[in-house]
Amino acid sequence: MPPDTEKSEATYLAGPLFAAFSEKGRQELLARGVMRDWARGETVFLRGDPGDYFVYVQDGIAEVSITSLNGRKSVLNHMRAGEILGEVALLDGGPRSADVVAHSRLRGIVVQRQQVLQYLGETPEAAIEMIEHLCGKVRNASDMFETHSMTSAAARLARCVLQFARKWGATDAEGHVTITQKFSQSDLGEFSGLARENVNRYISAWAREGIIGFDRGRITLFDPDRLHDLAEY
Repeated sequence: MPPDTEKSEATYLAGPLFAAFSEKGRQELLARGVMRDWARGETVFLRGDPGDYFVYVQDGIAEVSITSLNGRKSVLNHMRAGEILGEVALLDGGPRSADVVAHSRLRGIVVQRQQVLQYLGETPEAAIEMIEHLCGKVRNASDMFETHSMTSAAARLARCVLQFARKWGATDAEGHVTITQKFSQSDLGEFSGLARENVNRYISAWAREGIIGFDRGRITLFDPDRLHDLAEY
């Protein structure tokens, strides 16, 4: 069951998928779920697994990825507190479409498929909002395909850093943006489709130019406008 603290309840009700539900509906669904913890590196679920539940992330980061037949791993997204894992397979009853592992220590609420479908059947307007949310995911996948197929390596990495900044960025009085979560150069490479050596080359060059700073996994954007130009938007 979800903890009863005010902070935790606010986190649970902030999820984008739950925006389709009334406050009562959200609380009812979460109350039926079971709290679960995963250690860093532990598998949440694998591509091809049955999609009979979703996970509402309470704390930590989950990494979503796919691995090609030749063993190349591509990171699709990093999910944080307030976001949902596994809603596509949960809704269509098909297998999981990607692997999910705990990028850090992860805590979430597991809610079964039947509990969600029952609520959607009783609340048609929530089902429509759910469809809109899933369409947003399709658009995100299309954007990622365009990024990887039609942009330069530098642009892909710049877009990766900017995406992390939008999701986890904290801006100080001087306009510098620090990404509050730590990501290694290997993480950046997997997300942008680059070898770690290329990531290191670009990061080092951008640091010399005063565009970003990179210190033991902590990224700071000193010149976000210049990075936006590099992203070729």
